[in-house]
Amino acid sequence: MRTLVFLLGLMVLSPTSDIDTDSRLAPVEQIDQNDATVSGTIVLPAIQKASNNRFRGRTYRNRTSGDSSTDESSNSSSNFSDVIISAHPISFTVETTPLEEPAQVIQKDAVFIPRVTAVTVGSTVQFVNDDPFFHNVFSLTPGARFNIGRRPKGDVYSKVVPELNWRVEGIGPISIYCDIHSQMNAIVLSLDTPYFTRANDDGTFQLDNLPPGEYEIRAYHPRFSLLIQEITVSVSESKSIVLEFS
Repeated sequence: MRTLVFLLGLMVLSPTSDIDTDSRLAPVEQIDQNDATVSGTIVLPAIQKASNNRFRGRTYRNRTSGDSSTDESSNSSSNFSDVIISAHPISFTVETTPLEEPAQVIQKDAVFIPRVTAVTVGSTVQFVNDDPFFHNVFSLTPGARFNIGRRPKGDVYSKVVPELNWRVEGIGPISIYCDIHSQMNAIVLSLDTPYFTRANDDGTFQLDNLPPGEYEIRAYHPRFSLLIQEITVSVSESKSIVLEFS
C-alpha cells in the first residue's frame, strides 16, 4: 500500500507593542466550560452533473495553469458529505492543535475518497493508493505546491508542506490532483479551529463541546461560496440553525 504523508503548517505572528489586540478576546481558560451544542441542516441547490468527457480536458487545463478551483471537475457533486461546518470563536481565543491521528485520503477506483478532508493546522494527512495501478498526487495551491511523481501501489512518500499564510476566513483549501487520471481531484481543508464536523448524508450536522460565547459558523463546499453565520450560545445551550448555499 502506498502512503503519502504531509504536514499542514500555520504562520505564527509574534506579538509586538504596536499591534492593537481586540479587547473582546479573552483566553479560552477564562471561559465557562459548560459546553453548548449547535446543530442544523444544510440546504444545497440542485446541480446538473456533466459527463466526464466534457470536463476531463477542462480540469487538466485548470490544474496546469495553477487554478485551484475544482468547480468543473468530473466528480463534482452536490453531496452533503462534501460540506464541512466549522465554528470560529469571536469572543474568546482557542488553541488549535494537530489531530491526534493522521487523516486519510484513499485513492480507490481512480477517485479520491473523501473528496473534502478537513484537518486542523499542523495535522498529518496520509494519501493511500488502494488501486492496483500507478497514481500520482500533486498540488499547485500557492504555498502548498508538491508533486510526488508517478508511483506504484505500495510506495511510501513523505512531504512537509510549507506554512500557509494565505488562509481566508480561517479556512485554507488545498487542491490536490493526480496527473495520471485527470478526472481525479480533492480538497484538503486546513482550519484554524478545533470545532468542525462533516455534514451527514441527509444534510444534518452537529457541533458539540462548544464553550459558551460568540462564534462565526462557516460552511464550506468546493462548488459554492463560503457561508458565514454569526451566533451566540450560552451555557449548556442547544441551538439549531439552517445553512443554505446558493
